[in-house]
Amino acid sequence: MNDFQPGLDETDARRLAERHVEAIREHGGIFVDAVRLTRMPMMVTDAALPGNPIIFANQAMVELSGYDPEELLGQDPHFMNGPGTDPAAIRDYEAAIRESRSATLEIEQYRKDGTRYRAMLFASPLDDGQGSVTNHFLSYLDITRRFDAETRLKALAAELEERVAERTRTLEAANDRLTKLAAEREMLLVEVNHRAKNSLSIAGALLRLQGRRHPDPAVTALFDETQERLNAMARAHDLLSRSDHVQQVDAGRYVTDLCTALTAMADGDDRIRLDATVEPGIAISADTAIPLGLALTELITNAIKYAFPSGRSGTIAVGLRRDRPGRVALAIRDDGVGMAGPREGSLGFSLIRSLVQQIDGTLDIRGDAGVRVTITFPDLPPAT
Repeated sequence: MNDFQPGLDETDARRLAERHVEAIREHGGIFVDAVRLTRMPMMVTDAALPGNPIIFANQAMVELSGYDPEELLGQDPHFMNGPGTDPAAIRDYEAAIRESRSATLEIEQYRKDGTRYRAMLFASPLDDGQGSVTNHFLSYLDITRRFDAETRLKALAAELEERVAERTRTLEAANDRLTKLAAEREMLLVEVNHRAKNSLSIAGALLRLQGRRHPDPAVTALFDETQERLNAMARAHDLLSRSDHVQQVDAGRYVTDLCTALTAMADGDDRIRLDATVEPGIAISADTAIPLGLALTELITNAIKYAFPSGRSGTIAVGLRRDRPGRVALAIRDDGVGMAGPREGSLGFSLIRSLVQQIDGTLDIRGDAGVRVTITFPDLPPAT
């Protein structure tokens, strides 16, 4: 298991080592006793003998190696090297011995029973005072527990890194799948909104045709009102199908488009002007867009019909702005005749109140000088 050489009892190296030990014990005094009793494993070699054999080992070295003191004498100082000993460490030690200099190195060696240990080896030359090296002093610091703990820690770190890498790969794969699903969902929503717009437009056109065939003007007016509501929903779906974010609508663009389309209701009548002023950068959800568009259509339609009777002229002003942080205000104001109560005709303000409730909004109606209706509802941060 290691490089221990048995059968050195009757060799010259062993006999010389024993005589050196006796000489050291007789002349070393308290210093020898100190080395012998210290708890750090220590050995002394004889540089004058071939192979630089061990001539002294203290009790701590005996306990570390597992060999009896007599077995250690005469051995090569690296007799405990084995299969796990790093050749680079051996080369460093041999270079230090040749160059008569001190060395500190980490080395793995093997006890008598074959178990390995890890140690810091401190090797120092001892000279005779005239520049000639007579001995080498070797001491060991057992770092096996620290080394094993570091090895386990490295293994755990490597395992953790592999787990993290595997988890990362799993999450990346899942993210790719979700991205693809989100893209497919976006495409599906675009298609759904496009088809909904077309269906609503067709329904509106059919209502217009049906209304023109009816002889009763009041019934025709009801058909026209219903058509406008369908057109409002169709415009919302059209904007959603062309939006970068199919779950959101640019509120300013939506309100402007609706006002432009509703202006056609007053074709041939230059008495009524419809103005729209919108604050940019306001986004509303798809769920908010349709009820809001229907409410706006209803209010503008009512203003065109009832605010300017008997040839009276005037303006309908629509404004969209952030009322305060987190809230948006849509105001529809006319400078017409005003009203003492809810205007007659269509489905009236009961429909508008229902629509405003759907978007978690509030409704404020003032009718002293003309009519001013303000709808406030929650803001939606623009999609990034």
